[in-house]
Amino acid sequence: MLKTLIGTLQNFRQALYQVFQKRNDASFELVDSLSSNALAVRCPVELSLNPLYRRNYCSITRSVDEFYPNSSPEARQAKNQEVTTLLAAQCPPPINRSFYLFAVDCTPVERVFSPTLSDRSPVYSPRPTVPSNKPVTIGHQYSLLACLPEKSSSDTPPWVIPLSAERVGTHQSGTNIGMKQISRLLNTQEKLKDKLCVSVADSAYSTPECLVEASTNEHLVHIARLRNNRSLPRAIEEKKNEPRKRGRPKQYGNPIRLRDKRTWGKPIETVILNTTSKRGKPQIIKIEGWNKITMRGKQKIEPYRLIHIQVYKENGELLFKRPLWVVVAGKRQDELTLQDIFESFRQRFDIEHFFRFGKMRLLADKFQTPETEHEEAWWQFIMMSYTQLYLARELAHNLPNPWEKNLPEFKSSREEKAPTQVQKDFGRIISEIGTPATAPKPRNKSRGRSLGAMQVKRQRHKVVYKVKKRRFQSSA
Repeated sequence: MLKTLIGTLQNFRQALYQVFQKRNDASFELVDSLSSNALAVRCPVELSLNPLYRRNYCSITRSVDEFYPNSSPEARQAKNQEVTTLLAAQCPPPINRSFYLFAVDCTPVERVFSPTLSDRSPVYSPRPTVPSNKPVTIGHQYSLLACLPEKSSSDTPPWVIPLSAERVGTHQSGTNIGMKQISRLLNTQEKLKDKLCVSVADSAYSTPECLVEASTNEHLVHIARLRNNRSLPRAIEEKKNEPRKRGRPKQYGNPIRLRDKRTWGKPIETVILNTTSKRGKPQIIKIEGWNKITMRGKQKIEPYRLIHIQVYKENGELLFKRPLWVVVAGKRQDELTLQDIFESFRQRFDIEHFFRFGKMRLLADKFQTPETEHEEAWWQFIMMSYTQLYLARELAHNLPNPWEKNLPEFKSSREEKAPTQVQKDFGRIISEIGTPATAPKPRNKSRGRSLGAMQVKRQRHKVVYKVKKRRFQSSA
């Protein structure tokens, strides 16, 4: 078992070394230094102080600068696809469930004090940094697609396998980018062809455009949350033997208003689950489902399933004030049970743990650069370093600090460690299995800038504000 785990990690590292076309040794050691960032340094330049990084701090910027072959969008897309293919090969096949599970979401990258960085716009942020004191900041937004591996138990750490990270431009929509990421993954990866795949997302991905994009993939089932104030019409089946009446035939039936229980009708299926929370308190989960629900949109939307979930305490009292409404769309939506839908959507929150860990321990939002291409390349380094930690999760040992030795996560005897625990012990793992990167060779001092060389000032870019287009009104 141990030899298999070590062999898997070594094979991945050998394949990862081949991804870098230029400065492969420095780039590979940069990924290792990110994976072993146990002290949580404040900026990427401090990664040069890591024992696994044997080069000068200047090579960090050069490695990121030369990651893409050139600055054309086609070259960047091809390089990102190469990284996605490598990371998708690490997705474990499902054992207890019959489908692959993926999650997609967007995360902001704050760039308030970067006037020379192009294509900045207001993006959502839980920590307001603009004078209006609204949950908005200035920066970029990235759409991330990740695989959610199957969990062996309820206390398994929230691991994910990041597969694709794309920057959302000011002229693009994050939800459309995310759905296209899923479609591209299913169409390019051989191991996922003809396999049932399920994607889970938040309420922003429950629009008609997202459901239409999901229906174009024959083996994809899309699960998204719905807001409680939605009104959804029922689909009407065409009756062949009934004589046609005058006028346009009726397309939609009586709508279901999620806030009005009287409009729901009787559910098609109901399941009650008895579970226990992480704190050991018993819970009762009631799941109800309706079929043949649709939405109004420009394109024809196939009927989907509507799921209503409520969690009760042991005494029958509601645990949460508002219920959870979920939409299930796709040609193979009937193959999922209500329990599969609930457990899949509950695992969606693991991607939020990745965002937090990536920004705190992998410096996902700390790379300050005036080049947008460098920032996009930095996210590829983040995904590769995190996947290394995932493959080494069963090889790591618990190394708690003196004040952490009595915490439950360090006392548990589970084989899989949390990302922070693996990051603390990653340096020891690499020292034992070795690295394909060669040691640096001493060079003479560079000539530096020539006498009289003038530095051209960088262009300052304005913040792009999206304004709704107003209809033309004539003065007549």
